[in-house]
Amino acid sequence: MSTTQNEEMNVMQSEGMNATQNEEMSTTQRDEKGRIMPRKEDDPEAKVELPGVGWFAEYEEAEARQQYRDEIWRAGWQRRSWEGNVPGRWCIDLYQRFQEYKGYLEERNPYGPNGIERQAVDYPEHKAFAKVLYEYEKLKKEEADAERERQDKLRDNLEKARRAARCEHVHTDGEQCGSPKMKDHTLCYMHARMEQAQATKLDLGPMEDADSIQLAIKKLQAVVIDGTLDASQVRQLAYLIQLAAWNVKGTTFGGKGSPQRTERIRDRRNRA
Repeated sequence: MSTTQNEEMNVMQSEGMNATQNEEMSTTQRDEKGRIMPRKEDDPEAKVELPGVGWFAEYEEAEARQQYRDEIWRAGWQRRSWEGNVPGRWCIDLYQRFQEYKGYLEERNPYGPNGIERQAVDYPEHKAFAKVLYEYEKLKKEEADAERERQDKLRDNLEKARRAARCEHVHTDGEQCGSPKMKDHTLCYMHARMEQAQATKLDLGPMEDADSIQLAIKKLQAVVIDGTLDASQVRQLAYLIQLAAWNVKGTTFGGKGSPQRTERIRDRRNRA
């Protein structure tokens, strides 16, 4: 076996051992279907909030986001499948006829929906309709109350997020990041990740917008003039800066010119 093959096998074995160790150390809880369950907000590992879903540990975020996307797709697929089969079409047709009969009675009844059961119709079919309508209106009210409660909670959460302490990262142009910082941390999730990725020998900065990329070029210029790195390293860093300049328009963590940062500036102007 060649040296390269041995190295590849060692890397694969190491990754497998790390994955096993991470799985053993994980405190992730799953339901009976194997899906990740949200954590309580006061959980020490609850660092990432997915709006409308819940709190998760950092190492759970990618799987939780994919799980949420899969559930949305599955719900849409189930609806399309149900609409395509015969019982589903029967149910849709019955619902449409139900609404038509309800509208007919409301037009004839001066007391509105609450007086429908007092119509001078004593047929069992109409009585069944009146009973179903009562339960239907009751369910609609319960759903409306639940939706109102959900909207109130969402507004409260948005207000809490608006009042939340902000990330202490300062952009190259002097403006502070507007994202909420993580619990027990001074930075938001993205800038904390970027801080962890800083190099020890030479850090070119976040390269999150045109200004910071220009500053990175200036740092690389100083390195070239001082001769502190060899030509190969300089070429690699120049290529990384080129990649950052190409990719910066597609980033989502709020650098200069990003939709998130533009929205924050507009919001501050409106409040002023």
